[in-house]
Amino acid sequence: MRKAFLAPALALALLLPLSASAADYRPEVTAHRGASGYLPEHTLPAKAMAYAMGVDYVEQDVVMTKDGKLVVMHDILVDTTTDVAKKFPDRHRKDGRYYSSDFTYDELRSLRVTERFDPKTGKAVFPGRFPDSPIAYQIPSLEEEFYQVQGLNKSTGRNVGVYVEVKEPDFFMAQGLDILKATIDTLTKFGYNTPDSKAILQIFDYESVVRARDLGWKGQLCMLVTAGGQGAKDDKARHKWLTTPEGIKEVSKYATIYAPNFNLLAVPTADGKGYTLSNLGDLARENGMKLHSWTLRKDSLPKGFKDFNEVMDVSFKQLKIEGMFSDFPDILVEYLKANNLR
Repeated sequence: MRKAFLAPALALALLLPLSASAADYRPEVTAHRGASGYLPEHTLPAKAMAYAMGVDYVEQDVVMTKDGKLVVMHDILVDTTTDVAKKFPDRHRKDGRYYSSDFTYDELRSLRVTERFDPKTGKAVFPGRFPDSPIAYQIPSLEEEFYQVQGLNKSTGRNVGVYVEVKEPDFFMAQGLDILKATIDTLTKFGYNTPDSKAILQIFDYESVVRARDLGWKGQLCMLVTAGGQGAKDDKARHKWLTTPEGIKEVSKYATIYAPNFNLLAVPTADGKGYTLSNLGDLARENGMKLHSWTLRKDSLPKGFKDFNEVMDVSFKQLKIEGMFSDFPDILVEYLKANNLR
């Protein structure tokens, strides 16, 4: 299977869409963990709210349970958005943390989801967001997410997509859980495994991006890139390589989308008062990939920016990013409309 994807990026472009030309530039908005600036992240209400805001995609971060079920949470750790420490006080590991793969699906479903908080202090990470309240928000399964999006597409006549991230495949594989294969199988079950489906598979791990093609993933595939590496895997050197011309060229043999953290595109100056624009977007497009980025938050601006509007100006008027994640997707949608980009 892999040989089919070792062709140059130009050959891959025959199967999958490239970035739009300047004349028809229409950036797409992805709801980061749903409308997570307004409701607890990765809950079905947050996804429904995002859908109603007019987004192009809603995001699903996928982790796995002890009994092999796929659920939607940002972390392999479940003690940053749930009451797991209260309901299962003795189920933490030696490091004091609670992991999704140590709990069954039914056990995770019994937890109450809240706004993200620091498990050491109990304080909200974003104190201005949805307050803690006795609402029984639950952890959704990946299938529930797909049923909701596809149901809303049918009832509204729209075609909103799913943007699925597989979290830390090596971590789960070490416990006998093949999360990447299970995720691709579920996407396939729901009709998403085609080059033109409204689905994007995103992964931080380069080797897993390669393996996704070996497993038969035919759709859009996104290489996520960050400066400091990601998760439990010590891959800082790999991600640094992914910002070099050689690394970008190599990953374009498999990925159709290159998605660096925003601070790799608008690099903060040493004093933190400004920024310089990198050439990563140009390199990605030269190798046949679209440019996406993450994550815009009005309550947590990137260093060097004075306000949220400036961040959006740089994103869409200078960098010409074709897909952007935001906790506040409604603001991006309205901005794009106001600037005739939607």
